[in-house]
Amino acid sequence: MFNYLINTTQRWDEVLYRKPTMQAIIIAIKQSVPILAIDIYWRLIMKIAISPDALLANLFDQYPILPDNVIDISRHISALLDATVILIFIAGLTHQYLKEKSIQNTTLPVLTNLIITYLLLFNKNQLVPYNTVPYLLITVITILTCQTYLWYYNRNSPALSHYALRYLFWSFICIIIFGKLLHIVLQLPRLQSFSSTILSQSFFTTFLGLLLVSFFSPILFIMGLPLPLEFTNNQTTLNTVVANLDTMLTHGLTTLPFPENLYSVYGSFTLLGGIGNTLALNVLLLFAASKSIRRLGLLAWIPSLFDNNCLLFSGMPLFMRPLMLVPMLMTNIISMLISYTAIACHFIHPSVYITPSNLPNILLPTLASPTPIRSTLVTILIFCVSLLIYRPFLSRLILEVSHEK
Repeated sequence: MFNYLINTTQRWDEVLYRKPTMQAIIIAIKQSVPILAIDIYWRLIMKIAISPDALLANLFDQYPILPDNVIDISRHISALLDATVILIFIAGLTHQYLKEKSIQNTTLPVLTNLIITYLLLFNKNQLVPYNTVPYLLITVITILTCQTYLWYYNRNSPALSHYALRYLFWSFICIIIFGKLLHIVLQLPRLQSFSSTILSQSFFTTFLGLLLVSFFSPILFIMGLPLPLEFTNNQTTLNTVVANLDTMLTHGLTTLPFPENLYSVYGSFTLLGGIGNTLALNVLLLFAASKSIRRLGLLAWIPSLFDNNCLLFSGMPLFMRPLMLVPMLMTNIISMLISYTAIACHFIHPSVYITPSNLPNILLPTLASPTPIRSTLVTILIFCVSLLIYRPFLSRLILEVSHEK
């Protein structure tokens, strides 16, 4: 049965990834990996040492506080790197897609899509962070503009200049429709605020609510859709988590109002290395037969320890990949079931303490639970199960990639 699932998933993956459009997306997203690596490691340095809530500042009382201008400059560098990663992806996708359609001069479509992307993601004088970029949305918009350009190009004389007035008019219309109007309609920050309000409801302390979160978070991630902050690392601000902490400080651990919640179940046991416990996937990459895959595993290893799997998302890539979505879903759901059962059966006490900001999630169950040893055992069990789930799917993926080459 398990082999049938793997074989079926691999067939879906091969059908999807052999399409010319997906090939253009793969090439474009991999072109952004070098600058993405710089971006991710710079953000990691900020998380550990530079930001006001840096890990070292939380761990050591005498850690020096950096001047505000240094912090501001580092944030501007991060924003610039975030923008560069996305714009390189868009430029590469536009060029590669039109090149497949036998259009050699892609300068105007590339510039048009860069402006559209910038306007779409620009909000209150800053771009949205890279890890919240709606990859699926900007990919669809880029392909739509390329298709309209292709349609327009085929209905004009080949001798016509690529910068003729009619092409400039096409560019202007696309920028207005996709860049400005769609930005007004979407309001990405408002969508995230709305999702945070919903996730604060007590429904997401029930078995069904936690199961839904565990099911949909990998889908949103693999599909390149915007993720609520609570799906990554920000569950401690939820009302249910705060209520647990208040009760514990006042009355002890006898009757916590919400023992199973997004922090104690989802945040503590399904985000080891990022959504889908991808730290386990990264460990497997380190021992892969392919040299390029091992190199990716080494590059992504330290960020994965600090729960950032963006390099895996772009380097493998994971975007729109059925062969990685299925094991990620299985890992998330099984991890949720194990941790929920352990808390419900009182084998472990739920995570209630607030740990220092930017601490690796793999340490969260040990440090945030009143039963650290048992919570560590559950973490080890979940990590081992994650390794077992990912291994056969990764083997097929490596085989598929080697055949593509």
